[in-house]
Amino acid sequence: QKEIYYISGNSREALEYDPRMEVFKNKGVEVFYLYDPVDEFVFSSLRKYKEYDFVSVENADFNRLNEFKDIEERKKPIEDLSKDDEKHFNSLLSKMKSILGDKVVEVRESKRLIDSATCLVSENDTLSATMHKLMKLANKDTASLKMIFEINSGHPLIRNLLKVFKADANDEYIKNITEQLYEISLLQDGNLEDPHILIRKMNKLLEDSSGWYVEVKKY
Repeated sequence: QKEIYYISGNSREALEYDPRMEVFKNKGVEVFYLYDPVDEFVFSSLRKYKEYDFVSVENADFNRLNEFKDIEERKKPIEDLSKDDEKHFNSLLSKMKSILGDKVVEVRESKRLIDSATCLVSENDTLSATMHKLMKLANKDTASLKMIFEINSGHPLIRNLLKVFKADANDEYIKNITEQLYEISLLQDGNLEDPHILIRKMNKLLEDSSGWYVEVKKY
């Protein structure tokens, strides 16, 4: 291991469920859990210990991580994407980027996610989400952090979204789910400024899904 990885959060439980930890767990790579806000400032200032660089899990180099074998085979609930689906999936990513616009730097396929559908990560050598939140608390004029939105192509939700996209690329459902997934990722990072819109959309999705469930179950 050529780097010492770290991740910041409010508690051990919160970090255990952080989507960005999935690949590290699966490869058995140890990560420092930081609970005190000052810890990340310290790691960022020190930069390294002996010949080992301190690296946030958000900025991990996956060429390095691929040197580690998976502890267990990654879960594949559904078959691999066909060549035709791969083309449509890339188009879906472009569609999601157009929906989110300047809120994100890029929408790309994730190499780190196993069980989760999406997550937000920082660009290399930029502030982590936690560090940005601390800077914002200290200075209210801090600009919004533009992050990369990663999508798990193997997740059932994303596969269903792909089916909708292939049938109708302009279906309103694609826009609603894209925005919902983005806001959920912000919420996980503690960077969602106003949860009211998210809650309203969630209630609408629950209302719709309850109708579909009753219809399918024939209740």
